[in-house]
Amino acid sequence: MVETLASGVVVALDHGLHWGEFDGFEDREETLKAVLDGEPDGILASVPFFEQYADVFESYPSVYQIGTVDVIHDSTIPGHQGDAEIHRQAFSLDRAAEAGVDAVKACLIYGRSNASVLGDNLEFVSKLTGEGRNYDLSVMVEPTLWGPQIPDDLDAELIANAARIGSELGPDMLKLYYPNDPDAFGAVVSNAPYPVFVAGGPKADTTSAVLEMTSEIVGTGAAGITYGRNVWQHDDPTALVAALSDIVNDGALPAETEQYFN
Repeated sequence: MVETLASGVVVALDHGLHWGEFDGFEDREETLKAVLDGEPDGILASVPFFEQYADVFESYPSVYQIGTVDVIHDSTIPGHQGDAEIHRQAFSLDRAAEAGVDAVKACLIYGRSNASVLGDNLEFVSKLTGEGRNYDLSVMVEPTLWGPQIPDDLDAELIANAARIGSELGPDMLKLYYPNDPDAFGAVVSNAPYPVFVAGGPKADTTSAVLEMTSEIVGTGAAGITYGRNVWQHDDPTALVAALSDIVNDGALPAETEQYFN
């Protein structure tokens, strides 16, 4: 029986797989432990990450594990930004199942200059959704607008269309970007047949901005959040995860989480 995460706070730790080093994530184990101490509902990381830190996760058995199985590079030089469109499934469902994760995740990236890259992307994502159940793995699909042909990756109409296509591919969960329009996004959420989790994007300027955005997202009916940089680049990731959990899981207002930062 495939177990799908119905709601909650997921922290994304798969950034190094795609883009190399990040400020605030130099020490992978230290960052992981700081995040886990905040009691998130789930962790999103590369499949090998779960293998490498299996002993750490043993102390947090209730944390839902989502393994990223694809790799995205926009340059042939590691850590550099460029206009390359390199996107492959890197880890098999066999390996994901052996690692003991509960689910796998892959991006579906629109706006590509090279249509064949999108074609390959669609092919491996649809294969994942079709075969995931054979391994008792849920599948999260992340439709994004990262391609160079789309100038605004938070375009509400395009997000709605990408979400619809992602839904039609048959995943168990969707990960979407929030277009800062609660009405438009609420319609996307209400039309989605699967739980919708919202990505955090680049680090916000203030803690209050992260908390207010999260409260607004919860108001749209989204199932939860999947934040990365806004958590592990924070001065106190443990406190922020706890505060986010209060908002997402208990309906707390941002002002009611101030005790975590005193």
